[in-house]
Parts: sequence; C-alpha cells; structure tokens
Amino acid sequence: MSAKKIYFVVLLCYAFAANAQKLQIKCSENYLKDIESILSQEKNFGTDTIALKKYLYPLSQIPKYQILYDGLLANGYGNFSNSNNKTSSKYYLKSIEKARTSGNVSLIVWSQLNYINHLYYYRDYIKLTPFLLELMEKIEPLTAHQIIIADETYKRIGWILQTFGDYRKSLQYLKLAKETTQKNSSQYAAIINSIGLNFFHLGNYKMAAYYLNETAKLSRQIHDDVRYAKALGDLAMISEKKGNFKTAIDLLQKDIQISEQYQSDQNTMYASILLAEVFLKNNQPEEAKTFLDKAGNIAIAKSYFKKSELQIIKLKLQILKLQNSTENELQLRRRMVVLEDSLKNEDGDLAINQANWIIEKNKYQQHIDEAKKIIKYETTLKKFYLIIFIMFFSTALIIFIHFRKKYKNKHLKYEQKVKALELEKLKAEQQLNEVHQDLKSQINYLKEKNNQIKKLKTVIENITNSSSSYLEKKEGKLNALLESHLMTDDNWNVFKQEFQKEYPRFYSQLQENFPEMNEFNERILLLQKLDFSNNETAELLGITSDTVKKTKQHLRKKLGNQYDSLF
Repeated sequence: MSAKKIYFVVLLCYAFAANAQKLQIKCSENYLKDIESILSQEKNFGTDTIALKKYLYPLSQIPKYQILYDGLLANGYGNFSNSNNKTSSKYYLKSIEKARTSGNVSLIVWSQLNYINHLYYYRDYIKLTPFLLELMEKIEPLTAHQIIIADETYKRIGWILQTFGDYRKSLQYLKLAKETTQKNSSQYAAIINSIGLNFFHLGNYKMAAYYLNETAKLSRQIHDDVRYAKALGDLAMISEKKGNFKTAIDLLQKDIQISEQYQSDQNTMYASILLAEVFLKNNQPEEAKTFLDKAGNIAIAKSYFKKSELQIIKLKLQILKLQNSTENELQLRRRMVVLEDSLKNEDGDLAINQANWIIEKNKYQQHIDEAKKIIKYETTLKKFYLIIFIMFFSTALIIFIHFRKKYKNKHLKYEQKVKALELEKLKAEQQLNEVHQDLKSQINYLKEKNNQIKKLKTVIENITNSSSSYLEKKEGKLNALLESHLMTDDNWNVFKQEFQKEYPRFYSQLQENFPEMNEFNERILLLQKLDFSNNETAELLGITSDTVKKTKQHLRKKLGNQYDSLF
C-alpha cells in the first residue's frame, strides 16, 4: 500500500474516532428531555482530562447548558483523581451556584444531587448532609415530570438515607423510584433490592425476603449477574438472622463466585466480610480468616474502603482472641487506630452519627417552627373553622331542603306519568270489552296497544337519559307496565279464536300442512296475515324486529312455495 493510501486510511479512522466522541446536543421544546439526552452521553475519560474538556466543550458555548458543563467536568475530575479533590469541588459548587441563579428548580436539584453523589461515593457524609437536606426540601413539592432522571434521583436519595439508617424515609423515596422506573431493567432490580434491605433493617424479614427474591428472579431474567449475586448475599443475611448458617454460607459463596467471575471487587469484598462473620458465628475461624484475607486485599486498594478495612481488622482480632493467638496483633491494632482516627470525619460511625444528628436537628427545628406557627394562629384558626362550619352546615341544610323538594317534585311527576299510562291501557281494554269482540276490534286493540308500547318506550328512554333515572331504577313501575302490555296466553287465545272465524281456510291449511309448526312461528304468521309490520309484531311479542325478520326468512326457506300460498 502506498504512503498516500496509508495516510488517507489513518485520516479516515481519526475522523471516525473524532465523530464517535462528539457530544450530541438537542434543542427541542422539552428542555428537561434535552438535558436527560445530554446526561445519557456522559463518558469516563479516566486520566485524559484534555479529551474530557474537548468532549464537553460544546456545552460551555450554550448558556443554558453551562450548568451541565461544570457538573460533568467535576465528575470527570473525580474520575481522574479517584478521590474527593479540590478541582472537582470547585466545579460542583460553580454548577450549583449557576443553577440557583437560573431559578430553575429542576437544575438546582440535579446540580446538588450530582455533588452529593460524588461526596457519597467518597464517603464524605458530613459535607453532603446540608446539601441533602436542602435537596429534600426542594424535591418534596415536585412531580416526577419536573425532576431530571426522576427514577435515578429518588433511588440515590433512598440509598443515602439507608446508609444513614433512616430506613422509613428511605423506603418512601425508593417506592417513588420504583413507580417511575422501567420494569424488567437493571435499575428496577437495584431499587427493589434496596427496598428489601430497608425491610431487613426494620426487622420485617418476610417483606425483605419477598423483595430480595423478586430481585434475584428479575436479575436472572435480564442477565444482570452481579445484581443476582448481590441479591443472594442479601438473602444470606436473612438466613443468618434466622440461625440457618448453612444456607447463608451457601448463598454467600455463590455470591462471591459470581462477583469474582464478573470482577465486581466491591461486591466480592462485602460478601467475603459477611461470609467471614457467618463462619465465626458457626465456630469456623479458619474459614473466616481465609475470606477476610480475600476482602482485605480489595479493601486496601481503595482509600474509600477504609470502613470495610477497619471491619476486617476487628474480625481478625476477634479470631486471634478465639484462637488465643497474638500473631500480627500489634500490627493490626496500630492500623485500627489509624483507620479509626481517619474515619472520624469520613466513613465511620461517628461521621454517620454526626450526619444523622444534623438531619435530626433540622427536623427538630422544623417541628419547632411549625409549632410556633400553630400557636400564633391557633385562635384565628378556631374562629375561622367555626365560621366555616356554620357556613358549611347552613349550605348543607339549604342544599338538603332544595334537593328534597326537587326529589318530591320529580317523584310526583313520575307517579303522574305512570298513572296516565296505566289509565290509557285500562281505557283500551275497556273499549275492547264494550264492543263486539270480533277480529276487527281485536286488530284495533292490538294497534292501540302497539302505540302505547311505543309511547311507553319513549317515556322510559327519556327518563333513563334524565336526572330522574334513579326513580325508575328504584321503583321500576314503567318497565313493569311495559311488560304488562305484552300479549299473554289468554290474550292470544281470544285473538286466535277470532282469527279462525275470519280466516278459517288459512288456519286449517296451516294446521293440516304444517302440523310441526310451533306456537311462536304460528303467532308471527297470523300477525303477518293481518299485515302487521315486523316492528309491530316485535312490540306485541316482546322481541326484536331482527328476530321477527330472521324467523320469517327461516319459515320462507323451510316452507318454500307453500309459504307464498298461505298469503
């Protein structure tokens, strides 16, 4: 290959690499979605801060995204030094200050949580606590749609509160995270895992086991093996609490095996420490020491694992005491003193207790302020509530009287309507009885009955679609009247006798030629002979017009030419 071609290939690869590292910035009408799109492209450049700044540079040129620029740059410097450093802090605070100046609560929440995550990762609990308190105050009135990456925000706050031992408040945030997170995802598995741990710390082992088993099940489905391993380790804690050491040991060994396979050092360390504790409780100090050595090798590699290193040393000293040995005891105790002194203001119990004290002090001050407000306005509120009660009672009484009167009027009109329709029905029946009951009078009676049925159905429909519908539902008088209009067997027998007198040949032909004819089909044919329409027939027999039509089609097909001869 010629030098020119090699140069062209190298140039093309460089252009492709440069384009692959380019930050895509959207500018749509949905500002928060645009921010989430940018944050989803965050990359870890390790020690290459030049590449980091070049990648983030487009954000620095757009005023509304400079808050993101400072925050993401701070994250990059944190990755570079792998510690809580001054440069990161400077950019985190710049990001927070710009967010406050903008007045955009969503950005204020994001910028503060971004800094809190950094401080939490490097175990600076005391410094993060004031920011956390301010963040929780700001996030309280917001909906999920007003929060940038809501599920992650709720989850992070839940995790921090869990670390501080505020398990009930942690549960509130984790349940919010659960509601806003896509199911069947690693994020969802992490959240229900944390919910399970909160229940564990609250002593509700049944609920803890439920959520941790759900975590394990989901993690297997989505192939999140590290999360599956962690769920097993957490389930082991429940078994250990119940005194089932064998199950706990098996679960933790499986946790460690998977964690090592996927090079999850932190999870391996935590599981190894837990397993060592179980071995000690099960009187197996040698096995405990093996796993403490494994955990120790990981703990000393990171400065922010000091608390775990201290825990390992204390367990090793406990083993020495059990074995009546002094091997390396002096060295262990010297290191323990150094770690305890170092952890006073960082990751130790003292730091967590101090952070808790600040949170509780803040809560207490809030209670005092609220109590003062209540005392200050107590008299005014009592008077206000008394006035409101009198107004409410008076209004309720007026409304009750009004609706009672309205109900009586509606009921009266309903009863009048029923009586009028019953009277019409009675008149029609009286007229039939007064005249000679021949076929003609029967037909007139049936026609009148049809009219009354139609009228009654219209009345029922109007009432059903009105505010008086409850009256018919409760009393059902109109529907009962409608049922009474349908032809009874007695009505039909009288009608049939008159029909036979008028049309003897038709009726005899029907009986002789079609002896298998049933009563229902016979009624339809007789009414058809008297030119009753499908609708009229349907009304009289209490069926639908379609049923009449289909019955006639069936009879025409069954009887063939004889059907036409009948008519």
